[in-house]
Amino acid sequence: LNMKKAFIMAFSIMLVGLFASCTANRGFVSSLTRADIRQVQQFVPLNYVGIIEKGNNISYNDSLTDVAKALFEKELSRSKTIPVKGNIVIEDSLVNNRVQNEIYLLMNYVENNVRTKDLPIPPTIDSILEARNERFGLLAYNWGFTRTGGNYAGQIGKGVLIGVLTMGTMYTVPYKDMSRCGVIIVDSKFNNLAYVATANRESDPLKAETYRRQMEDLLKKYKK
Repeated sequence: LNMKKAFIMAFSIMLVGLFASCTANRGFVSSLTRADIRQVQQFVPLNYVGIIEKGNNISYNDSLTDVAKALFEKELSRSKTIPVKGNIVIEDSLVNNRVQNEIYLLMNYVENNVRTKDLPIPPTIDSILEARNERFGLLAYNWGFTRTGGNYAGQIGKGVLIGVLTMGTMYTVPYKDMSRCGVIIVDSKFNNLAYVATANRESDPLKAETYRRQMEDLLKKYKK
């Protein structure tokens, strides 16, 4: 599974409705509570940021993704709510690709509202945790897009025209920017998910404030 193609597919889903809500959802999805999770190992997060220059077509952008990745990971590391005690860095490229694919597939299940309490830990991630004698792993991701100024103005103009032609019965307002993040804590002892949360905002994915607010959304149920 090619990760860039996978994220492009995910963006197609986003544009037709994943951003209906602007708050985090879920929380603890097993019988565990915050007190039970005392030591967590963090896997490298997934990151994807694109730009819309023509129509509503999102194009992956390395530079924008690097900026967003740095901002997201900084806010993730600054939060002391989840007791992260170490980072799992995988040197083997084949194993790393399997892990990234597993995180993507798990993310896809979460985003499509599959019953998270029924989902097992992906096998490669599970084996890595067990080999390190670690119980909990933190999986995180962020994805988003921004538009060029000309594209946004053009889409607003199209929306106005549609409103005029339909005598106000239809009017479309495009998203100018969007950012979505998610965190998943997996439990290798019971082979299930312990905590799941997602958060999205109609905010610039290239600004630190976006991630500060989203981190609050992601972790507010963890703090209870």
